[in-house]
Amino acid sequence: MRNLIFLIIAIFIISCEKDSLKNEEIPNWLKTRIAQDEEQIRNDPQSGLDCAAWIRYKYDNKHYFVYDNILSSSGPMTYDYDGSKVYFGETVDDYINNRCCKLYIWEGPTYID
Repeated sequence: MRNLIFLIIAIFIISCEKDSLKNEEIPNWLKTRIAQDEEQIRNDPQSGLDCAAWIRYKYDNKHYFVYDNILSSSGPMTYDYDGSKVYFGETVDDYINNRCCKLYIWEGPTYID
């Protein structure tokens, strides 16, 4: 029985680790942006940044980072690993339909998925 409990706990821990990034997998520009957003939320709780999230997707063997804020009229903004804004143009449908591996990097306290 003790081995079964240990096995269940080990599986739970391992499965949780798959869904999180190591600190070095998050680009420095994004770490800075998240820190700035958290500071802004602390200083101005009405800023609307608390309704945002950073999400990582994989598409065409590259990682892209999406800033999603439900209050933003411009829609989700996508950035490449270097922090440059990405416009998929005519291939946006392919990107939306074929991106995978959705992983939340950061969620504001009132973000709704």
